[in-house]
Amino acid sequence: MFAVLFLVLLSSSSLGSPAYLPAFGRFAILIHDVSPAYLPQLEEITALIDEYGLQNETYLFVIPDHGGKMPMWKYKAFMDFIEGLKREGYHVELHGYTHVGDEFDCNASTAGRKLELGLDALAVINATPEYFIAPRYSLSKPALGVLLDHNITVIGEDFIYFPNGTAEPIYNREYTWYLPEPLLDYQLASARASSAFTRGTFFLSLHPGAANNEAGVEFLKAFLRSVAGCENRDGRRGLG
Repeated sequence: MFAVLFLVLLSSSSLGSPAYLPAFGRFAILIHDVSPAYLPQLEEITALIDEYGLQNETYLFVIPDHGGKMPMWKYKAFMDFIEGLKREGYHVELHGYTHVGDEFDCNASTAGRKLELGLDALAVINATPEYFIAPRYSLSKPALGVLLDHNITVIGEDFIYFPNGTAEPIYNREYTWYLPEPLLDYQLASARASSAFTRGTFFLSLHPGAANNEAGVEFLKAFLRSVAGCENRDGRRGLG
């Protein structure tokens, strides 16, 4: 545990001080790649989130037309599912448009066109995104400018960029990317230490599919139980 804590503190110091962001509080879950392609996996993940009452801490980053071949509006079961989560308190946000390549590493006109398409798709379910994560976190400066000009906050791998032109370091980690069983205990200890000892908001990123193997699900059960248990004790999300 002490070795894990040392690595957490070392990683945190390399970023300076990760910011505390009042809009998110101490803890937030970022689910990437939300699309009809992963509906069964999303149902499994959100069932766990529901079990621990963390709906309002969860942000769904939707791909409106996954691969350019899966427009969300043609999949009624998916649309109904997302609308239901939205009613429960989940936040519906934007994750590119097709997620093909580094699609937002582009010029301003291309970024603007894809952004408008994405906004139009989410408007069908009465969702107006406040946040954007670029596919693979790949984003050109012109594309970033377009997003900020639309009053959308951009979450990166290590920084968050606000429409007012400011940026802050963040602690954003993913522990369940095809997690091998032998690493489960280490990853769980690392996440718990990070949440407890990292200053600022702790972001937990997840990818459906990658997080749904046996070790990934066990990680989520144990870690979300810890987060929910801390909230029950002192009224705050997070450990520490």
